[in-house]
Amino acid sequence: MTAAEARVDRVDRVDPVDPVDREPVLQVRDLHVTFSTGAGDARAVRGVDLDVFPGEALAVVGESGSGKSVTMLALLGLLRGARVTGSARYRGTELVGMDVARLRQIRGAKVSMIFQDPMTSLNPVLTIGKQLGLVMRAHEPGMPKRIARARAIELLDQVAISQAARRCDSYPHELSGGMRQRVMIAMAIANNPEVLIADEPTTALDVTVQAQIMELLRDLQHEHHLALVLITHDLGVVAGSTDRVAVMYAGRVVETGAVDPLFGHPGHPYTRGLLACLPRLDERHDIQSSIPGIPTSPLSLPPGCPFAPRCSYAEAACTDAEPALAPHHQTLAACFVTTRVAADQEVTAP
Repeated sequence: MTAAEARVDRVDRVDPVDPVDREPVLQVRDLHVTFSTGAGDARAVRGVDLDVFPGEALAVVGESGSGKSVTMLALLGLLRGARVTGSARYRGTELVGMDVARLRQIRGAKVSMIFQDPMTSLNPVLTIGKQLGLVMRAHEPGMPKRIARARAIELLDQVAISQAARRCDSYPHELSGGMRQRVMIAMAIANNPEVLIADEPTTALDVTVQAQIMELLRDLQHEHHLALVLITHDLGVVAGSTDRVAVMYAGRVVETGAVDPLFGHPGHPYTRGLLACLPRLDERHDIQSSIPGIPTSPLSLPPGCPFAPRCSYAEAACTDAEPALAPHHQTLAACFVTTRVAADQEVTAP
């Protein structure tokens, strides 16, 4: 599927949410995450701002090391040893610095997360039913075990696992990769959260299973009116499954906006580079496009714009100061040369 086809599919299958006059269920402001290492401080996240509205799907995209997962783990209080500053609010309640006992009442019940690798996230010595029961009883201690088991079977059936009662007594190693991922999704929705964070939910799955998992997430989002945060490298998935996009590089959001304007008129050279890397069925290329260089290390950020050393549009101003997000068409882009990027795009558009 091409990006254009995926956008058409998105129009047919995703109900876009108009955030005007609506309060975000999750609001992140000026979030910073720093790790102390033997080589110095690693600034993994640097001033991230995000809004997630009820019922919408927000994609957070970027290369490995751009700060996508760290941002979400930080607001859930799951980063031991990291210095986290800034603000992350759920329904107006501050999460950063919250007491651990109070945070546990929100984490998993109100804001839930599907982790990257289900094989390492699931406990290998407990059955699937037992693990689902523990998740539910952590927030409802008085729930009888038989009720928890019945609910676990119901959840497995809801995520389209066949023979749910039998699989409830299975161990993780007895399930396929796709089934383990479905179990992780069942765990994430077990307590009916308002916000679901899916961290690379299709990693290491074959294409057909990837499509099934994304279809399941879309159905669950609509059924439960979830606010979905999708962390991914796959821009094809973004085009077909989300309403808005936040592109991250070197710990910052460098461009954000609705899917169609961002795909149609990217303002940041990094966004344009990511889109150029998508294979297209309607064009022939002897060599697939790529972004030159390697991502900037959080230990040694260059002066000015961190993307400047890899950017073919870079000019003197790019190394003097780091640009802030500013309007570009219908998106916000942190770039001094958006006009040149847009002009070049008009020239090269098919």
